[in-house]
Amino acid sequence: MYFAYSHAPISCYFAHSSRDFVVQEIPLYAFSGSGEHRILRVRKKNLSTFELLSIIAKAFNLPQKSIGYAGLKDKHATTTQYLSLPAKSSQNFCAIFDALAKEYDIKLLDSTLHSNKLRLGHLKGNRFFVRLKKLNPTNAKKLESTLAHIAKNGFPNFFGFQRFGINGDNYLLGLSLSKRKNAQTSPHLSLLAQLHPSFASTHAQTHQNPLFHTKRYNRAMQEFFISSYQSFLFNGWLRARVCLSAWARDANAKDLQEFARYYAAQALESKRPLESTFALENSLQSAQDICAATLCAQFLQSLPKAALESLCAQSQAFTLLEGDLCCHYPYGKLFTLESASPQECERFSQQGFSPTGALSGQNLKAPSTLAKQLEQSFISPIPAPSSRRYAWVWASDVEYLYKPEVAQAELHFSLPSGAYATSFLEQVLKRYLASHA
Repeated sequence: MYFAYSHAPISCYFAHSSRDFVVQEIPLYAFSGSGEHRILRVRKKNLSTFELLSIIAKAFNLPQKSIGYAGLKDKHATTTQYLSLPAKSSQNFCAIFDALAKEYDIKLLDSTLHSNKLRLGHLKGNRFFVRLKKLNPTNAKKLESTLAHIAKNGFPNFFGFQRFGINGDNYLLGLSLSKRKNAQTSPHLSLLAQLHPSFASTHAQTHQNPLFHTKRYNRAMQEFFISSYQSFLFNGWLRARVCLSAWARDANAKDLQEFARYYAAQALESKRPLESTFALENSLQSAQDICAATLCAQFLQSLPKAALESLCAQSQAFTLLEGDLCCHYPYGKLFTLESASPQECERFSQQGFSPTGALSGQNLKAPSTLAKQLEQSFISPIPAPSSRRYAWVWASDVEYLYKPEVAQAELHFSLPSGAYATSFLEQVLKRYLASHA
């Protein structure tokens, strides 16, 4: 249910490495050339953004929080990003970066001045280069047509595996931090614990582990863990929406309701633990898919016939719901979708707007009616600011080059701020990319 399209998987090899994965930030605005902050354009290899900030803070004898950045960049990649330092503290910056280059894969590409410190999100998007290997001519043709199709129709804006840390479990630390403040949990997590008992036990062990103490992590890392938990819940909700879209496209109203009733009953009756059948990573993925589909089925069971007919009448890749809290694309103001009329569906297909999903937290702006009914199963009380994230995004300026003599393809594409290239690749290739790839 995670995949938005029905094409067959495409076989190739993707090395998540600094040679085959390149990212360049696209700044939100032009820098003024004067002001109290020095803007640095820095290229790094095999370093996370947090590691980069730590190195630069130490080199300039600055507190790390005084360094501004617009986005977090992959560790296992060659990435170019913008940083800001207080101008008065950045004398001899060229000499300092020359010294850093001898010890780390860090290079200063450019610098200027600006009036403001960079903040997270001050980013128009990112430009990506990806090299795919072991791609035979048949799969190369399939890849080319799939790229064109998804570039036109968009893809679900899942958080990538990078969001969840090396072992994929940063969200558990965020969950534990949140539960210290509030013992409540979401229906999504409750059902997931039934389907996957190891999920519940792993969380309990994390919370009770003597190595896990709040004082062990600084405030920035605690916020990062909580944001990972917010991302985990968002991905669960988006799974349910992708599942809803797939079911609604392939059925009429009567069959959809019957199938939803049958699926929900079967899932709740069996509740078979999945980790005995699959490897731990795959079993958790399977449990999340089944959990999302079950909550989607329960939601569909509650809908009247007219609402089901409206869902089945939509032809676009992502099904809209009455009450969706949407945002003009690629940026703009939030608004409530009063109805999923043919006109609104066409405007969505033409990239006029996109529905948003919740990053749970305080003072959350919630959707209404049908959209609220489904989303509330994935909301959890979290001691952090809330926000909303595009559910569906589009790749732009897609370029494709196949080199048959080496069985490789080179892809160039741009994504809006916050969208993951690896999530885009997963939808194109129709397979999960492991964090250790």
